[in-house]
Amino acid sequence: MNESILVVDDDTELRKVLSSILSEEGYSVKTVENGEQAIKTSEKTRFDLALIDIKLPDMEGTKLLQRLKAKQPHIVMIIVTGFPTIENAMGAVNKGADGYILKPFEIGKLLQAVRKHLNKQAADHISNWMEFEQDSTRKSRFDQDNAKKKSVYQPQ
Repeated sequence: MNESILVVDDDTELRKVLSSILSEEGYSVKTVENGEQAIKTSEKTRFDLALIDIKLPDMEGTKLLQRLKAKQPHIVMIIVTGFPTIENAMGAVNKGADGYILKPFEIGKLLQAVRKHLNKQAADHISNWMEFEQDSTRKSRFDQDNAKKKSVYQPQ
């Protein structure tokens, strides 16, 4: 496994725990404590998934969702919150969150959600690659057929 995960949370202990657990699972993990650090880090490193606290010291997690998506459109983003409201959940999903996890969470359920989202991302990537390959093959055949037709028919 070589997927990379960005953890954005102002709780130092939670960042340490998540980093340790996710690293033990084989993920490459980078942790930051606020939205601006997340944005700067995302300019230097490609991430497959981000776990984002909804309440950050410098911006709302939902605002960070939009800014990260602009920098890394492929990234899977999961909001982690200790403030479970319908408004928070709907706002997060409407602004691009792929998932929503409540604090305190069970580590097993968090890992299951991370795996599920990364597997879906991988399946989507493979599907897109296969469509690209099919389109490329069709175009190549079309170009070859046109080249044959041109070589057979030469107007005088």
